[in-house]
Amino acid sequence: MAKIKINETDYYTDDFNEDQMKMYNEIQIASSEMDRIAYMHQVLTARRENLAGMIVEAAKEPQVDDAKDEPEA
Repeated sequence: MAKIKINETDYYTDDFNEDQMKMYNEIQIASSEMDRIAYMHQVLTARRENLAGMIVEAAKEPQVDDAKDEPEA
């Protein structure tokens, strides 16, 4: 039997009617989506930091003059 705490009161799903059960299921879906989005936020934050570090490292490398690579006319 699952329980959910709402405003410091425990409710048991065994006591829920059909409408309450639908609402409880939607709460579960919303919670899962929130967890998924939080995970994606962490992944994207790490990727952003990684890319920013790559920009800094690339700026430290000597610049290649692209014009030197082209044949003279």
